[in-house]
Amino acid sequence: KKNILLVADHASNEIPKLFKNYKVSKKILYSHVAYDLGVRELAINLSQRLNCEYILGKYSRLLIDLNRDINDPTLVPEIVDNNIIDINLKLTKNKFKSRLKIYNEYHHTISKCMIQKKINCLISLHSFNPIFKKKKRNIDIGILSNSDRRLSNKLIKNLKSTNFIIGDNEPYEGNLIGDTMFKHGLNKNILHSLIEVRNDYLLTNSKFSKISNLLKKVITKSIKDL
Repeated sequence: KKNILLVADHASNEIPKLFKNYKVSKKILYSHVAYDLGVRELAINLSQRLNCEYILGKYSRLLIDLNRDINDPTLVPEIVDNNIIDINLKLTKNKFKSRLKIYNEYHHTISKCMIQKKINCLISLHSFNPIFKKKKRNIDIGILSNSDRRLSNKLIKNLKSTNFIIGDNEPYEGNLIGDTMFKHGLNKNILHSLIEVRNDYLLTNSKFSKISNLLKKVITKSIKDL
């Protein structure tokens, strides 16, 4: 039996009260720069359909990117999609520590859940903008993978029989050293994959239901195929 855990590193655009001096424009806060639009709802909905566990990142990636290695220079982002994040420039050690607390808490929660619930399949959910650098991206769903492609290969195969345009390690590469899939999937030698959905598919009810239903079927079949 496969015990699945869904994670959504970038589910929230919340800035906690502790960071009351953190000034960021509403335009940025409610955009893809601050979080993955629609992913929180997708993770919750899919977990109900798959009857599985889920864990959501609680705060905006503008504070700290939960899907990075602790030594990654982009862990606390200074520039995102050509937007300079002023508040992250020249961080003091103390301020960095409070960000790190958020990071450590999230990854500890995942590790603890994996042990308690005997998780042996990890799926990370993300969303991406249809337009990047003024160019339209030509994929609908991307499957990202590192060197362990067992689950990703099955997901790609099963998604290719649909009407959606599927990307293999697009629109991003999935092999970041120390990211969430590396830490909790590759290092623990369990099935894992990262699913990127174009965010305009998650922002209307009818499209959202279609995507959630499709992913439920494809994830179930892909795991069965293994």
